[in-house]
Amino acid sequence: MASKPGLLVTGASGFVGRYVIDLGRDRFDIVATGRGQRPDWLPADVAWQAVDLLDRASVACMPTDLPYVLHLASETVPSKFSTYDPLLDSVEMSLNLCRHLRTGRLLFASSCLVYAASREPMTEETPLDPRGHYGLAKVLSEAIVARAASQEGIETVIARPFNHIGSRMRPDLVIPSIVRRVRDAANGDTIVMAGLDSIRDFLDVRDIVEAYFALLQQPMLTETTFNVASGKATSIGDVVRTVAKVLDKPIGGVSFTTSGNSADDTIAVVGNAERLRQATRWTPKHGLEDSLRDLASGVLA
Repeated sequence: MASKPGLLVTGASGFVGRYVIDLGRDRFDIVATGRGQRPDWLPADVAWQAVDLLDRASVACMPTDLPYVLHLASETVPSKFSTYDPLLDSVEMSLNLCRHLRTGRLLFASSCLVYAASREPMTEETPLDPRGHYGLAKVLSEAIVARAASQEGIETVIARPFNHIGSRMRPDLVIPSIVRRVRDAANGDTIVMAGLDSIRDFLDVRDIVEAYFALLQQPMLTETTFNVASGKATSIGDVVRTVAKVLDKPIGGVSFTTSGNSADDTIAVVGNAERLRQATRWTPKHGLEDSLRDLASGVLA
């Protein structure tokens, strides 16, 4: 049997990283990296390397010559970016990684929050106007990763995923919170939500990971930046109603306050992933109801 190609994953113990390992270990020889000791849940056939991407001496111990690198390491919750510290850390981690690598295709997981607000589905040509320190951290890291392509032997790809959804999400995030609120509501209660009835482009984390794999392994890419999106507009109210359906919980409706959740809140964020589909033939496989059912089974376990 032919050997599997090597894949270096930063931030491998995070929400997306665990799905990368679950879905990728049969396709790649994975070297998973993160701070601290080897996680108990990590399969035996996946290598672990404790690395602090803020420490150049630690980074120097990582492989330099694997054919694929997936850079996930970053603070991933925008609300954590109330100061510049997480922004500076994210940028420094990207810079240290790019200094270290010598060969291979490097895929950086950016975010849709790099884009300016738009009433139309966002394409890769939508102007950049990052929202908050989180979006700014992603824009700055994108620039560092793009510059790495000038190094001989390094090829870079930037993926801009839209709103992730899936089991094992942080319990303090909006979607797991909705699941708990609907579960705990009395039959017939109205679910009152803070903020706007925002429209988002929700995509199952498994589909996002498959998009990353497709971009890593596609032999010829004529573009370097790709949206990862479903292209479907779903309101938070629709999410609440779908959760109620999944949980078989009769609710009296959904109402919203009139203010945004934060200064960075935007009423509509929907993506266009036609470039990705044309380049790799990737399409999402999981619908919202299936994703929410999977998520709810984990939240309520």
